[in-house]
Amino acid sequence: MMEEIVHVMAALLLFFFVFLVRNYVKNLGSYTLEIGIAVIILGLLIDTFNEAFGYNIILIGIVVVFFGTIRIFKKLKEIAIRDYLTGLYTRYYFFEEWLPQEMERQKRKKGKGIAFLVIDLDDFKMINDRYSHRMGDKLLKFAAQKIVENIRRTDCAVRFGGDEILVAFPEADEKTVENIVKRLEKKLMFNPFGLPLKFSYGIETWRPGENIENVVQKADLQMYSLKSLKKQKQILSEEADVD
Repeated sequence: MMEEIVHVMAALLLFFFVFLVRNYVKNLGSYTLEIGIAVIILGLLIDTFNEAFGYNIILIGIVVVFFGTIRIFKKLKEIAIRDYLTGLYTRYYFFEEWLPQEMERQKRKKGKGIAFLVIDLDDFKMINDRYSHRMGDKLLKFAAQKIVENIRRTDCAVRFGGDEILVAFPEADEKTVENIVKRLEKKLMFNPFGLPLKFSYGIETWRPGENIENVVQKADLQMYSLKSLKKQKQILSEEADVD
């Protein structure tokens, strides 16, 4: 009798556990986990009448829970490494996983290094203010998609912050990156939203032995210098029109 009570209590606790956690993991593909726990509960209840059959049902439930848990962990890792809006990699993944591994590979194989491209969309705040943040999100997502389509599988595109995107090109020279920039300028200018989408950029190459942070910072400063130059030209052009 005591064993039956224990099984029923265990089944109730598992049911309560599913009730508590399902709201937190339902968007993570938790259905397999829930099914597995439901099978275990069923096995615990059957075990009170048929021990052998109930035990087998519990084992099946444990296997299902195992695969459900793996699925949730994979989804959690994807959330950690992918930006929710653009689908690009996150800064965390880039600096904590991809970059250290690639730097080590470059040093070990005496590679050419990593070319960095920093892109920042021009007048993006104006687009958000004039056409809404929803339109800004669509344009940013479109830009990210075109960037991914025009780089190699071995390259790494990262949402660096706001509308700033960093792309790392292992074993690529700056001329190759310049050609990619030219293609992107054409593809972003003509987009399905009817808004001219331009960007400023900077390119720098890291080679084994150099300070990686300084190289990325130089590319970033190049981008801001180009953006500043564009604004100055725009102001001068507007003043000329007024005169």
